[in-house]
Amino acid sequence: MRNKGTLRLLIVWIVTVGAWALAVWGAWIPAEPVATRVLGVDMPEAVKFLPGVRAGQVHIWREGFLLPQVMLSLLLALHAWQPRWPFPRWVRVSLQVLAAAVALSMLPPAWSPASLRAPEWRLQVRLILLCLLVAGVAPFWRYLPSRVVDVLLAGLGLAAAFVVVSQLTNVWPEFERVYNTPLAYGTGIWALGVGSTGLLVLLGESLRHGHHSG
Repeated sequence: MRNKGTLRLLIVWIVTVGAWALAVWGAWIPAEPVATRVLGVDMPEAVKFLPGVRAGQVHIWREGFLLPQVMLSLLLALHAWQPRWPFPRWVRVSLQVLAAAVALSMLPPAWSPASLRAPEWRLQVRLILLCLLVAGVAPFWRYLPSRVVDVLLAGLGLAAAFVVVSQLTNVWPEFERVYNTPLAYGTGIWALGVGSTGLLVLLGESLRHGHHSG
């Protein structure tokens, strides 16, 4: 699969990465004025302050909203050094660094080494460390067959999207109560679907062409 096939697949990859990035930094609640908008990266904190959540009437898994960041970090790290992509070395290193940066974007606001040891942040810290580990050894993943990488990412992507949507469904009425108006889903939410679909397309291409090393 060379030339046109590689270019087509590369375009799918770029769109997929862009979609997961939009799911993280795009608006989930596109309210006006702009200062009241909630981005994907803000969701793990924003849901804690919803009245129903604070009162214990609405039960959520807050860390579920970190999964788009986890997926973006893993996607960058696992693909950075894959031989199938015609990236120069500096691009591969940059993707590896970006994967680590996305992992660090999961740090809670106003964090300190002492605060990170609190039970509230335990799972969040573990997710960060997992992503940093995967990014740190990114060159190793070039030895994994492309289809293994794509099966893993497609499965994780679908699971992440399912968890996020289920948790969002629980808290969406609370957001509408806070804003006192019906809310439309922001571009960041729709990007989850595009990102998950992109991972399935990459998987389909790997299985169709029987690639073992890219």
